[in-house]
Amino acid sequence: MKKLCGAVFLFVMLAALLFGLHKATLNQTDEGCIQLADFYRLKDHTVDVLFVGSSHVYYSVNTCKLYDEYGIAGYLLASPGQPVWISYYFLEEALKTQTPKLVVFDICTLYRKENKIGTASLPSLISMKPSVQKWHAIRAANEPNKTLDSISAFFSFPYYHTRYVRSAAREQRYNGYKPDFRVISQKELEQWQNPDRSGFDQTVPISEKTEHYVRKLIELCQEKGIRMLFVNAPYLNQTKKKQTSYNYVFQIAQEYGIPYIDGNYVTEMNIDFSKDLLEPSHLNYYGALKYTRYLAEWIEVHADIPDRRGDLRYSGWEEASRRLQHTQLYRRMLKKQKRTGAFSDYMKTVRQLEECFVVIYQKPTGMVCVLDQGQMVFMERSKENYFRHFNLGSSDLVTTCSQGQASVWVDRKEYFRTEQGINVLVYDKVAKDVIDVAGFDDVESISAWSKHAE
Repeated sequence: MKKLCGAVFLFVMLAALLFGLHKATLNQTDEGCIQLADFYRLKDHTVDVLFVGSSHVYYSVNTCKLYDEYGIAGYLLASPGQPVWISYYFLEEALKTQTPKLVVFDICTLYRKENKIGTASLPSLISMKPSVQKWHAIRAANEPNKTLDSISAFFSFPYYHTRYVRSAAREQRYNGYKPDFRVISQKELEQWQNPDRSGFDQTVPISEKTEHYVRKLIELCQEKGIRMLFVNAPYLNQTKKKQTSYNYVFQIAQEYGIPYIDGNYVTEMNIDFSKDLLEPSHLNYYGALKYTRYLAEWIEVHADIPDRRGDLRYSGWEEASRRLQHTQLYRRMLKKQKRTGAFSDYMKTVRQLEECFVVIYQKPTGMVCVLDQGQMVFMERSKENYFRHFNLGSSDLVTTCSQGQASVWVDRKEYFRTEQGINVLVYDKVAKDVIDVAGFDDVESISAWSKHAE
């Protein structure tokens, strides 16, 4: 009896340890895992439009744009190269807590053969809670006779250590969306422009397993009374192999009466590959705005999706939009203005930003000016020693003067760009981070600072 009790106790302790590790590292993961981990935080029955698929989805659909301009509460459950069997089990998992009115399925990866995918999709399941769905997803993604891999992946054993190490550097997502402002290189653009389109109108069947799960995905939506839309986001590296497979998938969609949008053949989007791609396969932030606008307008016409703006239950979507504005767009505004090199122009832009804490200082004079949302809250013009602490909620800012030298620190890290000129540090309270530090050595900046400090 004692041995039995001991074994039971050991099992309970082990289970508790595994659950603790899983919970502690749930959100500290890579692409796809972040999207799924954040999904679990959503209020039940708030997602009206669920997007599933590969990186085509999380680079191409701007959920903030959907909500801000159309009131659509959308979420992206996608991961790199996500095969359809992962999309299927993600949808099963999602339907435990959400009741979407529309599922938008991106078909980008369906041209791939099963032996070209292997277990590469397993990492996308790290954040999935242990369940029957997770077990089936792992078995579908795993190679034959790899039971041990399935068991370890179920508890995320291979990933705990690296996930814990990377925990401090977790990236931001916005209801699944990943904004990227890079623009395709001229070399990549030239490599894929004007492809040979001979045979693009042909139809080639996809793999048996892929078709099986495409049909399961459709039939699951039909069973739950959920409308579907098949899409293919615009991309540059088109090939005959891809397009002939997509033609076959669109035939399946027609068989079930499902509408589809092939982004490469919709001129109304006005996609300019030289400006709207970050590389041959994915849209950048600017291309995503165009693609998202087109999808939103289609949804408005063809799907009965309510406008959720102003509804307190959907404050999370409004908050995601604010975070995108502050963490991404404000940074870009300041970076762009900084290129002009003009202190006055830079400060005009800074004054337009909401919920920002700004420090203007010159190291060798000990002069410091602190602005909170445009209002001066501290100024020191003396070379005498001083110390001032500001609690910014999630961060601490300290400005000091020691031996005639001014310093500014945020969370124990000193920030400055120029020893002799004027430094400007901008801390965003929504982003909860320093979003820019600029240095100006020109005569104008020194003169402007002197007038301001008088």
